[in-house]
Formats: sequence, structure tokens, C-alpha cells
Amino acid sequence: MTAAIATIGHNNPPEPTPFDLAESSILGLFDEAKHWLDGEGVNSEADANGVSKLLDMIRKAKKVADEARAEEKRPHDEAAKEVQEKYKPLLTRCDLASDACKKALAPWLEKLEAEKRAKAEAARKEADEKARIAQEAIRAAQATDLAAREEAEALIKEAKRAEVAATRAENDKAHAKGGARAVTLRTTYRPTLTNGVEAARHYWAVRREECEAFFLSLAEKDVRAGKHTIPGFDVVEEKAAV
Repeated sequence: MTAAIATIGHNNPPEPTPFDLAESSILGLFDEAKHWLDGEGVNSEADANGVSKLLDMIRKAKKVADEARAEEKRPHDEAAKEVQEKYKPLLTRCDLASDACKKALAPWLEKLEAEKRAKAEAARKEADEKARIAQEAIRAAQATDLAAREEAEALIKEAKRAEVAATRAENDKAHAKGGARAVTLRTTYRPTLTNGVEAARHYWAVRREECEAFFLSLAEKDVRAGKHTIPGFDVVEEKAAV
């Protein structure tokens, strides 16, 4: 070993970090656990006391490691919180202003949408009528009557143009375009419960597994609250080492 190397902390190694200490402790305990937990089980009081002591040491090591993790993470959490708090008022103002803009636009868009729907209905009615007239003209025209056939073909073309116009009108949605993204109306639907029994029967028939999971979650809450008798459930007693 050269003198240069010897002077770089060889005789004075850096202090182990909390992570280093936790890692050393937990890996050592894990190796010890493999020695004790070899598949033979606990067969004596000495074994039971040894495993119990090991469990206590593992719990304490985990607590120390978790506290070290929280302490190491704390400055990052505080920094993230500081950034979040700094930007939050600005983002909140954006949300408030955006919401006000949408509420101001909604009545206008609803009025415009109603007008467009009325035009679309009229265009569809006209297209259907022209299609009917064209079909009647085709049926009425004799194969040898060239003029009648020509007139029927013209009516068919006119009906097709009316169909295109009607489809275009039906697809024309109300919008306000003053920026890169147009503001439109969005139609959404939400359910309101009117008959819980009927709803339960329906979903029990079509989504039984989800219903069972939901009912089980309610029963688990009741059991944790101390109830041991629940209609439709068997409450099974279980014991586990803690």
C-alpha cells in the first residue's frame, strides 16, 4: 500500500450512514432468521424463546430503519411542500378564472347548440323527404322513358346532396374558438339512486363478484367494530402470532 493511498482515510474511514447501519443490522438479522427458520418449525420452549427474541430484534431494526428513512426523506418532503405551496395560489387562480369563463360561456353555447340542433333536424327532415321523392320517381319512371329516368337521376343526386348537408349539420357542434382549443359543451350523465333494493337485485344478477366484494368489505368493518353476528355471514375466529 502506498503512502498516498494510506493517507486517504485508510485509518480513518468515513462514519457509516444511517442507511449503512440499518442495512448491516437487517441483513445480519435476515441471515440469523434463515438459521432459525429452516423449515423444521418450533419444537421446544428454547426454540420458541429464540424465535420470539429474533422477532423482537427484527421489529426494532425495522423501526430504526423506518425512522432513518423518514428523517432522510424529510428535507425532500419539505422542499416539495414548499414548491407546492408556492405554486398553489397561482394554480388556484387559474382554476377559478377557468371555471368562471366556462360558466359564462355555457348559456351562450347552450343557445347556439339549440339553434344548430333545430337546423340539423330541419336538414334531416328535408333530406328524408328528398330521398322519398327520389325513390318514388325511380319506381314511377318507365325503363324506356328517358326523360323520366333523367329527372329521377337528378332527384337522386339532389337527395344525396341533402343527405350530406344533413349529416354535416348533425355533426356541427356549438363551440367558441378564441384560442388554440375550442370550448364546447360536454354532455355527461350521473345516476341517482331511487330504489336500493332494485339496484341491489340488478347488480347482484349482472356483477355478482363485485357485489360480494362490497358486502364483504362492509362485514369486515362491522367485525373490526366488534360485531360477531352478521346476517348472511359466518364470522370465523382466527389466531395469529403478533
